[in-house]
Amino acid sequence: MDQKITLNIANQAFPVKAANPEMERFMRIAAEDINKMLARYDEKYPDKSMTDKLLFVVLTQAVSRLQAQKKLNDVSAENEKLLSELSAYLKDIENNR
Repeated sequence: MDQKITLNIANQAFPVKAANPEMERFMRIAAEDINKMLARYDEKYPDKSMTDKLLFVVLTQAVSRLQAQKKLNDVSAENEKLLSELSAYLKDIENNR
């Protein structure tokens, strides 16, 4: 059952629904991370609009997600390679009995 929560992002309250406690936790952590990034951009670029700063946050998060996805794909490919090598090794052992 969805739980209604309120997230504060950029000094604005957003009512949202969380599907479960884990999702609520992730949403709260994400909102906290966004606000921390906004604070850093606010210090670095005080003359920029909130929209510009939010775009910086979005860009940073999107790049991070793409980097994480690439790492996951690389690990998955390496895992497949190792499984294939292990399978070939075990097959070789079995054939040499």
